Amino acid sequence: MSQIPQVTWKCTKCGYTYTDVKPAEECPSCHEKCEFIDVSCYTPDCAGSGTDDRLV
Repeated sequence: MSQIPQVTWKCTKCGYTYTDVKPAEECPSCHEKCEFIDVSCYTPDCAGSGTDDRLV
């Protein structure tokens, strides 16, 4: 079985980041309906941290 990859999402209103398969309907931190951007790292430069610091 292949595992669904987790993505690191960032709220565009409050900056909260969390990891899940898809973005939430409502931000877990500010409780607003926000847009979320994918700040996951897809290059070896992140050294396995999972988050691209250039996007956070």
